[in-house]
Amino acid sequence: MTPHSPKSHSSGNRPRHRTAGFVAAGALGLFAAIGIAVSVAGEDTASSPSVVETGEISSMGMPVIETPGVPTGTTTAGPVEVTGASWELGTVPLDVAVRPSWTLHNTGTESVVIGEPHPEVREGCCPGAFSIDTTTINPGDIATIGFELSMHAGMDGWHDIAVHVPLRSGTTDHVLELDVTGDFTNT
Repeated sequence: MTPHSPKSHSSGNRPRHRTAGFVAAGALGLFAAIGIAVSVAGEDTASSPSVVETGEISSMGMPVIETPGVPTGTTTAGPVEVTGASWELGTVPLDVAVRPSWTLHNTGTESVVIGEPHPEVREGCCPGAFSIDTTTINPGDIATIGFELSMHAGMDGWHDIAVHVPLRSGTTDHVLELDVTGDFTNT
């Protein structure tokens, strides 16, 4: 695990960042279009990940941000295929929630029943709650599984979590394995 030490701030809160603005309307449009950000606390944000709040509040009372990173790879279990099976979140700020999700596609000829997903913490801690939009996937249809993650000071560092999803098609059981990794740190 990569050690991290949280930055201390006199207010006890994480620093707040604002988009740079200029008096000239043309300059404002140009800089807004390319997304340049400047910290009002004087902290360099050029290397910080882009944080876009969704306006939602997580079950843990934290603001939800758009999930950073990209899902890659494809995996299958029985007739279910997932493109984007491994979420590589990159750097994720503390004290916010992210919700990586996976789309399960039933490529078979029988309905598939989804069981309760369960996490396997390979490194890090504290997996969050799952959401499933349907527990039965008919042939040719899809289902979406979401996974809420939020870390605070003391839970920071590298996280590597496998998500095992039990599936049943007809009388056959399968286990789908999905992955999510990320470095949760005070940015």
